[in-house]
Amino acid sequence: MKKSASLEKVHAAIDQDFDRHLDKCRAFLKLKSVSVTGEGIRETAERIKDILTDLGAHVSLWGNPSFPIVYSRLNADAEKTLIIYGMYDVQPAEERNWISPPFEAEIHNLKGVGPCVIARGAYNSKGVLYGLFNVLETIKATDTLPVNLIFIIEGEEEVGSPQFESFIRTHRDELRGFGVVDFDFLQDLKGKVALLLGLKGIVCMDLVCRGGQSGGPIGTSLHGSDSAWVASPVWRLIHALSSLTDRKENIKIAGLNEAVAPPDKKDLKLLKNLSKTFDETAFLKEMKSLCFKYDRSGVELLKKGLYSPIININGFKAGYTGSGTKTVLPRKAIAKIDIRFGPNLEPEQVVEYLKTHFNGRGYADIEIIVRDAYTWAKTDFSERIVQKMLQAYRLHNIEPEVWPMSTFAAPHFAFQRVLDMPVVCGGLGHGGRAHVSNEYMSVAGLKDFEKFVATLLYTVATED
Repeated sequence: MKKSASLEKVHAAIDQDFDRHLDKCRAFLKLKSVSVTGEGIRETAERIKDILTDLGAHVSLWGNPSFPIVYSRLNADAEKTLIIYGMYDVQPAEERNWISPPFEAEIHNLKGVGPCVIARGAYNSKGVLYGLFNVLETIKATDTLPVNLIFIIEGEEEVGSPQFESFIRTHRDELRGFGVVDFDFLQDLKGKVALLLGLKGIVCMDLVCRGGQSGGPIGTSLHGSDSAWVASPVWRLIHALSSLTDRKENIKIAGLNEAVAPPDKKDLKLLKNLSKTFDETAFLKEMKSLCFKYDRSGVELLKKGLYSPIININGFKAGYTGSGTKTVLPRKAIAKIDIRFGPNLEPEQVVEYLKTHFNGRGYADIEIIVRDAYTWAKTDFSERIVQKMLQAYRLHNIEPEVWPMSTFAAPHFAFQRVLDMPVVCGGLGHGGRAHVSNEYMSVAGLKDFEKFVATLLYTVATED
């Protein structure tokens, strides 16, 4: 398969207009859209509506007016329709060690990467979203859009997509297409690219331990010296947390690991192929880490990381954490955790396993507050949309690494379970440091990403 004349023309136009594309993307990244606080969410949704309207799409804002889902149709009178999932919200950017303000989208030369845009959302995932808009503008100016597009772009992905499944069920009769694509920057520093077929589910929880019948002060914190007589809710929560895993972070919640389905024969074949090219040293380098927490390698390392449940402590809050010294016996301690899980488990089951574990070890007083949750998703390698993405990568002379599962989460399950529609995640371009300071996308990667998006759209339009 070769690139068509139309696709070559679009790629050339992306090269020619890229400086302007970069400027527009940077301007978009300067918009605050923090879903935890709601800051800038509505304004960003309105901006996306204007962008899509200018492209000729029919656009509406659905659901909670403060956190609307942008729902849009761009009709090209084409034979095939592609659904594109996206998100416009970002995490807070309260970290102190940004090399430039997180919503200024300045360009810095990062060692080993090159010129990069530094901004919250550059990588996850507003840079991706605006790169897509740049492509559509280019196609509109140079050619005819090869496929019809349906956009579902939410502003609450970072807080668990509370409206998303309801939106899909409400519009299920309208949502018909060839497949669903979730674009991303999935190229590492060595140029290798991933194609993702599955995502873990997630449950995000607060674990709260208060003083009371199990010990600890009630109503108010005490002087630190009183810990000679009164138990500490902080220690109690620490011990409860330590009961969840061993020192190697292997989960000790009875039945949780066994409840997850292991990789089937198809997945094992994909894992064996993946292990041939999976560079463990480079992977660790990108994660700024010296070693894996499991003493495994190759297929066994991939199986453990991709299929076993994960418990992560995102934060811990108790007592005095300011400057200097203040001795205090806190009356309350809070841990924010998430548990990620694969096929055969559901969020409600995960919470029940955790409750049973705490109850059985004498920690029934610890309150479990579920903040947000959604379940796993998985697409078969043989699906036509997957094969089209493979073709698109190969038109760029790249053979991707196919990952049957991934450790991050997104609400892909709604497409699969409600619409019975496959979802695939992919894209050229490089970025990193999602959710932490100095989040970035490479400038060169944005251009590569835009060309890939165009390639996929034209590839989907071709005969199977």
